[in-house]
Amino acid sequence: MKRSWFLIALVFFLAAITMPAYAIQPIPEETGFSGFVNVGIGAMEFETNMIAGNSMGDTGDDTITSLTDSPDSESSATPVLNFEASYTFAETRTQIFAGNRLEDLVRYDLSTLVGIRQELPRKSIVSIAYVFTSFPTEVWEDPYVINQKREKTDRTSDGLRLGYDKILGSKFEAEFTWRDVNLDDETSGQTQLISSGDITANEAKLLDRNGDVYVGKLSYPFVLREKRHVIVPTLDYTMYDLDGDAMSFDRYGLLLSYLFNTEKFNLITNLYLGLSEFDEENPIYDKTREDDVAGATFSAFWKKFLGVPKMSLVGTIAYYNSDSDIDFYDTTITMGTVSVLYRF
Repeated sequence: MKRSWFLIALVFFLAAITMPAYAIQPIPEETGFSGFVNVGIGAMEFETNMIAGNSMGDTGDDTITSLTDSPDSESSATPVLNFEASYTFAETRTQIFAGNRLEDLVRYDLSTLVGIRQELPRKSIVSIAYVFTSFPTEVWEDPYVINQKREKTDRTSDGLRLGYDKILGSKFEAEFTWRDVNLDDETSGQTQLISSGDITANEAKLLDRNGDVYVGKLSYPFVLREKRHVIVPTLDYTMYDLDGDAMSFDRYGLLLSYLFNTEKFNLITNLYLGLSEFDEENPIYDKTREDDVAGATFSAFWKKFLGVPKMSLVGTIAYYNSDSDIDFYDTTITMGTVSVLYRF
């Protein structure tokens, strides 16, 4: 998760690049295995003061010289690997599954889901999954250290994700995710700022990044001209209920997804706008933070790649920006990927 880790949380929840425009795929009519695997490579450019990286690479400077400047830019290559494997019990219309989402990869959040889906009358589908961190994200123990090397620590999370597709036979789709976020060592503001008198020990507690995260989404797909065009507006609400009130916030967002489907290719565009409003005044900057969030992605799928019916060549470009009224927390991400998607 290459982001000011609480900032990027939701913005590229892209309606999943490998699952065009629908939150939950229909359960197959036959018993057996199904799923997909998407493998490739990408390049990312990051500007963030809060994230160190993960096992795949670094994203931020370990030494900074200011707590008031926007972050410098860092570039890196990254593998693309997302998949889902599922087994369907056709008679009971039940499916068990395990996998991850590209939307999480874009957030540099390497999470895995293991769960079950059940089809109900009127083709509604409900799902429940355990979601957990596959590879810990590396963040800074204390991001607010200047002119000396900052130390890394692991950030992990786990929780539950609930989904309800075609609610009561309608086209509405809903999803709710809860996660418990934990940093191995959280020392925000304690290394230099307390001893220098800039903040007190009690004020440093306002910067604690451990806590709970809640995300709710509501979507409605508009399908036109026999699925040639699909437009999906999604409303989302995110609450970061963290131990540090200055880092806790509510975000309100709107995602608009568009799918153009032809026999030879699919094109998917996603546009996102959001506003994050923080709970308490930040003791370092003596103001209550507010972030304007914007993101966009474009993906192209070339079907029947190399003549293989179930294989597609996928290209994606993505951009994300969180413009904070406190420059230190500004975050920008640009990404491009090329991958091969195979369904089975």
